Amino acid sequence: MTANLEQDGASDAGFALRHAFRRRWIRILVRGSSFTVAVVLAMQILPWRQTAALLPRLSPFLALCSAIAARSASRAFVLTALPVFLLALARGRWFCATLCPTWVLANTASRLRPGARSRFSSWPRFGQVLAVIGLGGAVGGYPLFLWLDPLSLFNGFFSTLPRPATLAALAPASGLILVLLLSLYRPHVWCMRLCPLGATQDFLGQMGRCVKNRMFPRSARDPADPPPPCPAPVVGRRFFLLAIGGFLAAFAVRRFRSVSPSPCIRPPGAVNENLFVGLCTRCGNCLRACRYRILHFDFGSSGLAGLGTPAIQITPGYCNEWCNDCTQVCPVGAIQPLTLEAKRNVAIGTAVVEKSRCIAWRDGQSCMVCQEFCPYNAIRAVESGGANCPVVDDEMCRGCGACESQCPAFPDKAITVRGIQQRAAKPLAV
Repeated sequence: MTANLEQDGASDAGFALRHAFRRRWIRILVRGSSFTVAVVLAMQILPWRQTAALLPRLSPFLALCSAIAARSASRAFVLTALPVFLLALARGRWFCATLCPTWVLANTASRLRPGARSRFSSWPRFGQVLAVIGLGGAVGGYPLFLWLDPLSLFNGFFSTLPRPATLAALAPASGLILVLLLSLYRPHVWCMRLCPLGATQDFLGQMGRCVKNRMFPRSARDPADPPPPCPAPVVGRRFFLLAIGGFLAAFAVRRFRSVSPSPCIRPPGAVNENLFVGLCTRCGNCLRACRYRILHFDFGSSGLAGLGTPAIQITPGYCNEWCNDCTQVCPVGAIQPLTLEAKRNVAIGTAVVEKSRCIAWRDGQSCMVCQEFCPYNAIRAVESGGANCPVVDDEMCRGCGACESQCPAFPDKAITVRGIQQRAAKPLAV
């Protein structure tokens, strides 16, 4: 009998070992598959341009803050983020430990220093602070810290490929690199203490457990007993104070932020400048989608609040009238989706002729190259000094930069595009 019991115990132990082994490999397979899918989406190698926005749109943190700040939400965004939102209500951080590609990389970096794993435990939960302040800022019309979303950081890394390895081109990758260095120095500190997406899932998980305890009390408890309390205070005084702080910060930024009379040129479809710099997640989707390589990260021309946002530089190409790729890949609506026809009727800037550099105005030489290449008939010729000279029709000009890109003046162009608050332009005559 003793032998039979030992045999049964050994059999149970073997079954448990095989079960654990099988579950481990299933987890590895799921994480590896999800990471591969995330890389494919971030690199934008699929033929459908809109799929580039799928990965950041999974984030409930981005979904809530951007929808509240913009006072609207696209159907695609809601349908994409809703499964993760419901999953967080039921399982808390299950998405983080299973499907988040940034967690996979950060966890790999953390494993390189196994002896330092417990050091993060002394850090406060800054992620919850960032998430609540971001939510309060969204209520004030200027969401804060969206650029710290881990899915946007992951996308930003891949937006640098296949650009030349310059400091400006590598800047979008710096966020994910810093997360990995921090995870190496303080293992797990990013995911457990700093990540606003993880903190958002913690809040949702606590809310889900509260609802579950209220609606489905345990059968073993006396029905006369009150329902169990929430496992942790979801919304308390600290929550409201942080949210109010975020709201006041958003109000102050929108009220006192000075916008230059000539801000940088934003991609077509960009929302109001004050909202744009807060709503943009710096994910780099638009940069990678731009086939003419004229979109770059702004390094301060729009102020500190606009650092890292996308801006157009009219070199080496221009904003082609047959391209609307950048308008199709923004995950949060900072750049509105535009059809080709709608994009051609949006003025993103206005061209200005510098007469002191123009050989037609300055030297009386015949040169109307800018007019020849303007796709919107926004440049007309006037006679001056016996030569035809260019004049820009501001109502027709879209600010695409075709004139600037082809201007033969050297070293400084004689016609340049200045950014404006985007508006509808005068339609082309049929």
